[in-house]
Amino acid sequence: MATEQLFVNVVIILVSARLLGEIFQRLKQPTLVGELLAGIIIGPSVFGLVKPDQSLSVLSDLAVFFLMFLAGLEMNPTEIRKAGKSAAVLSFVAFALPLISGTFVSSLFGLNIIQSLFIGLLLSITAVPVSAIVLMEFRILKTKIGNTVITAAVINDILSLVVLSIILQIIHHGGNVEINFSELGASGIRIASFIAGIFLVDILFRKTSNWLPDRIAPFFDKLQTKEAAFGILLITTILVSLIAQEIGLHFIIGTFFSGLIVYKEIIRKQNFERVYGIISAITFGFFAPIFFAIIGIEIKAESIANHVPLFVALLGVAILTKVGAGFVGARLIKFSREASFAVGFLMNARGMVELIIASIGFAEGIINLTMFSIAVVIGFVTTIMAPVMSRPFINNMKGSILIVDDHKKI
Repeated sequence: MATEQLFVNVVIILVSARLLGEIFQRLKQPTLVGELLAGIIIGPSVFGLVKPDQSLSVLSDLAVFFLMFLAGLEMNPTEIRKAGKSAAVLSFVAFALPLISGTFVSSLFGLNIIQSLFIGLLLSITAVPVSAIVLMEFRILKTKIGNTVITAAVINDILSLVVLSIILQIIHHGGNVEINFSELGASGIRIASFIAGIFLVDILFRKTSNWLPDRIAPFFDKLQTKEAAFGILLITTILVSLIAQEIGLHFIIGTFFSGLIVYKEIIRKQNFERVYGIISAITFGFFAPIFFAIIGIEIKAESIANHVPLFVALLGVAILTKVGAGFVGARLIKFSREASFAVGFLMNARGMVELIIASIGFAEGIINLTMFSIAVVIGFVTTIMAPVMSRPFINNMKGSILIVDDHKKI
């Protein structure tokens, strides 16, 4: 019965998401906006055809996995490293201002210091999966602006996980503001070691590119199992994701970095292109519409009806501080005015990562159902705003956007 219900839910989600996605595409708006609205319409807020449950959460996690893997495959580690310093500046500015402002405004509405800090954290997040799919849809992922935004979003998510670990340490000590700096330091070392290890693998691949592919590629040529290369890359990515999860990062960070270090020379160009085609088809044909529709399904509009002033205040802070900080950060790293506005709106997307952290806070008793619902609606609104508001600025500067020439990857 549970399996049948899951299949029914998937059919409803896909049909509605595809239909509204197509309508919005014809209206020259991003497909994901239609998919998000489809989730609201079929979810508890309107018709109640599909309700959030554990099976949808699993589907959503799988969707994030493939979205991040595809985003990693799209990008070049060399360009990520080049964008590193600029992205760090952008990420810090775009993280700190919403965190401080959100904490202050929440405290004005009577929330305690831990709840206020947690709400500030939710407002400071930039969702890597949402940013990645918006950049892919606009075909600017492999540009300077795309590399900078996605790298800043990854750094932003790492910062959010560090702050979350501090908050969880505090509540696990009975609410006393006590931080175990040795534990926090050890966690920071593990995270830094993981990211450094990923880039070390990339450097080693590039240093040995004149002989290593000739040693490894024949192994893939001898495989007789259909789509064996796809299976091997998928298993490797899952393992890297699990390692990332184990050391304190969210699995999506491991998935992204795993896709980042895949080279077509290693598995032969034809195998790489086939694997890329499979992952792209699975992601955009099945998982992407499900991912965005589920965000809409999660919204419970009635739970915030009695807290409209708080919702409006937090939404205003979320948008103004994130877009403003993104704009200022982009200007600091010498982006043009138009590009800076685009970056500000792209950094404003929250979506899945905010939902994950909000769910942790709700499960730990940090926030109640009302605050959780407010966080979900803010994530929904800012996710819609990211492609809609950034699109005019991106279109205006399309002629000056330089696509990264990537000889190692598609």
